[in-house]
Amino acid sequence: MKFKVAVIGAGYFGQKHIKILTQMPDVEIVGIVDTDISRAQEIGQKYGLRYYTVYENLLKSADIFFIVTPTITHFDIAMDLIKEKKSIFIEKPLTENPGFAEKIFDEATKHNIIMQVGLIERYNPVMKSLLEYVENPLFIHAERLSPFSGRGIDTDVTYDLMIHDIDLVLMILKKSENLKLTDLKVFTQSIITSKIDYAGAWLEFVNYNDTVEVSLTASRISSDVRRKFSVIQSANVLYADLINKTLVKVDKKGQLTELTVKNKDTHPLYDEIRDFLNSVRQRKYSIHAASPDDIINTIKLIEKINGGTH
Repeated sequence: MKFKVAVIGAGYFGQKHIKILTQMPDVEIVGIVDTDISRAQEIGQKYGLRYYTVYENLLKSADIFFIVTPTITHFDIAMDLIKEKKSIFIEKPLTENPGFAEKIFDEATKHNIIMQVGLIERYNPVMKSLLEYVENPLFIHAERLSPFSGRGIDTDVTYDLMIHDIDLVLMILKKSENLKLTDLKVFTQSIITSKIDYAGAWLEFVNYNDTVEVSLTASRISSDVRRKFSVIQSANVLYADLINKTLVKVDKKGQLTELTVKNKDTHPLYDEIRDFLNSVRQRKYSIHAASPDDIINTIKLIEKINGGTH
């Protein structure tokens, strides 16, 4: 039996979801939704799909909803769909308010709803391979830079780009018990928009006597595109290039070894959507996706970074 799916939002990233969902033989897109009727019509006609300007028209025909709309709309749409007992995939950051995030997850749990938040780098084959070599990180450095495109300007760059690296850092450090954020230094700047366009953060985490330093940079006003993630350990340094899909290890002798990236040609968004659909079929959260606690902790940390305090 096919999954009956609706996609709310036919913008830049919504179109990526639509394209991939149309490639899945066990998925039937019963309709797409966008408040811009001309865009809804254009994308609907491109893929031969019914299109609407309000998602309420699809409540009877769709069981699964993909929410790919501006962040400010996520809470209301999610709460409506939870009441209708629909399975929900919602793009990051879910919401910019930790209290709202907790309320969404509480209601989803109460109604036995399967819900997943899109954090695509968890499905990046380079990151999956890197995680196999992480043992006791001393320092983590991440850069996520893009030229200005006019996309995602309804939210800060911390919620749009840096959120991925924060999620990955917390996922790596999650193995440590009693982990605490003990220091935070932040630089943020609005350049083109009224939101934060550039953010740099230096974080110090302490686990008993062990300290892990983290440096994060996110920019949507860069001169180039960069997605790099590095981990310094006592025995080696790991360098991941998430765009070129390379993973390199430097050992104590200074020798460089290019490590194998497993399933290098897989498509992270395809894998992420498939994982979510499997969760819906099995009626349980995926072990690969971010848990409700993961999401809430990430949002809380971004809130601290945006405020420049800890």
